[in-house]
Amino acid sequence: MKKWLVITVLTLMVGCSSTPSELVTYLLPSGNTASAAHHGNDQNLLIVAPVDVASYLADMGLVYQVSPTEIVEARQSLWAEGLSKQLTRRITNDLRQKQTGFWPTQLTSTLSTAGIPRLQIRINRFNGVYTGVAEVAGEWMLIDAKGELQTVHPFIFSVPLAADGFAAQVEALSLGVDELTTQVAVSLK
Repeated sequence: MKKWLVITVLTLMVGCSSTPSELVTYLLPSGNTASAAHHGNDQNLLIVAPVDVASYLADMGLVYQVSPTEIVEARQSLWAEGLSKQLTRRITNDLRQKQTGFWPTQLTSTLSTAGIPRLQIRINRFNGVYTGVAEVAGEWMLIDAKGELQTVHPFIFSVPLAADGFAAQVEALSLGVDELTTQVAVSLK
């Protein structure tokens, strides 16, 4: 009995003395703003609705696909802010830089949306994959000022990871968002 107690206490001490993994938080990098598009007062508004993310992406942990059927959510590598908010802000800012036909703005409670075209984006995948890529997939829809659907575009972008780890995953995901906003901007011209 005494031997069992000593082993238990030693096990607890070793477990308590090991330092837990450091909590790391990430923000999606801002897009390339080097080539700013000209924006005048004559531009029409474009409402960028809050990006809708799949439920498994709505928590704060970064997501990684470890097999064809299994995903894991990181416990120590977290988004510093909700993914939907980050994506909505990033997409709005990118579109301001990549096209001149519209002035994209985020939907707010004080903004009347009547008669203003709207961009809606659904993200179904926003994760690293065991094959060494980051995937950004979903669909985007453009709804005209009358509320009629103009176009629906499914998308999937696979961006190779430059290195191992969540920092590289976030950078690759950012490049996927860049590809998405380029696709949307070309359609808006």
